[in-house]
Amino acid sequence: MVNDTINSFFTNLFVDEMQDKPDMLYLGQKEKKTSVTIPTKKTIRIIGGDPFISFFYELHLEKGDTLLIGIEKIDVNQSKQIDYPIFTLLNSDKAWSENNFDYLLYKHNIKTKAIVINENALQKNKFDSEKIYENSIKLLDSLQFTNSISDKFYSTERINQNLKFATSRIREAKNNNQKLQIEDFNIKINDKELFDNKEYVSFLRALTLFKYFKKNKRVKNSVLFDFIGEQETFLNESAKEVLLDSYLKSIFFVEKQKFNEYLTKFHSYNTNNELENKWNTIANKQKANLKKLNTTNRTVGILTNLVNDNELTFEQVLLRNKGKIVLVDFWASWCVPCRKEMPYLKDLKQKFNEDEFKVIEISIDNDYSAWVRASKLESLSKEEENYIISNWKKSSLYKNFKIETIPRYLLFDKNGKIINDDAPRPSENELKKLIKASI
Repeated sequence: MVNDTINSFFTNLFVDEMQDKPDMLYLGQKEKKTSVTIPTKKTIRIIGGDPFISFFYELHLEKGDTLLIGIEKIDVNQSKQIDYPIFTLLNSDKAWSENNFDYLLYKHNIKTKAIVINENALQKNKFDSEKIYENSIKLLDSLQFTNSISDKFYSTERINQNLKFATSRIREAKNNNQKLQIEDFNIKINDKELFDNKEYVSFLRALTLFKYFKKNKRVKNSVLFDFIGEQETFLNESAKEVLLDSYLKSIFFVEKQKFNEYLTKFHSYNTNNELENKWNTIANKQKANLKKLNTTNRTVGILTNLVNDNELTFEQVLLRNKGKIVLVDFWASWCVPCRKEMPYLKDLKQKFNEDEFKVIEISIDNDYSAWVRASKLESLSKEEENYIISNWKKSSLYKNFKIETIPRYLLFDKNGKIINDDAPRPSENELKKLIKASI
């Protein structure tokens, strides 16, 4: 359960390692949603921030965790203020300072001018990576001295801060064509104990670019994959597999058309059973998701729901709701304004009698699993009138109603005839009046 009762708050959720895009979460009185239950047994990552002002936060939640979110305002310069989330886990032994270490460090970095946000141009912000690193170690030492963090958190975070600093310096040296003594960072290049650490993998990726692609500004992940796979480098076999795994993940997201080719290559290099099983599971899941919306064996514009996996045409859906006013909502998991309208749609459903008024949800997602996740987050997964449509842009719905942007709302009368093909949004009072008038 995530609960915000103070200010409006937006963040990104990752409930699956292979999510193409994060799930969006809006909370707060303004958004008409003050709490949400996240239906998953997996570890959840809450991620947010603003890269222009070097403001980032990340929090991991486990099954059963209850989180209260508050907002702390921070003056980043004389004219700009940001809302920084403060996390309180209500049923966890984890210390408050551990959940909010990013907040404490950012505030300290602003105060000591390790980060200086320009008043007029964000491109001229100043970031002192060495000072940021020194601040992180001082803060960790101080928190440990007052028993505000665990010994495990202290040791782990010290390693992570050193890795972040090293990665930052390596990228800086590459961009400015500078020399750099990697040994000065006191980081083992093939440290098996750090192979599961994402900061360590980022360090190895930065080091690869610095050592072998110093003059290249942009290098495709597929090129890096081939280089590490085929050439002798500073990596031992185990570290090489970890880096290839990282590049394959990037290929999955950025060079999707090459994924199957590089998955085959990965299996030819890899000897790690855990990595092999992971990628086989991902590939099988991808095939299953594609099959759900396969353009070669699905009729154009077929609607499918999660309740019983029925396959219906839009005309059939309208017909079975004959005698009711029908509002059709076209949305997608990645659509920010669509998701912000969901609480208002829920209010509409509660305000009108189900025998007189029905909401039909039609997702235009081309990623089946993304639609499933979003449906669960929006409490739509058990609603029979929540559908995903196949071959969206070839469908008669797309052509007949000229639906170029979403969210888009169609309102039909009790006989299935269109009342308004571009109805007001659920958050607008005009829609409620229009429905009342039609009933």
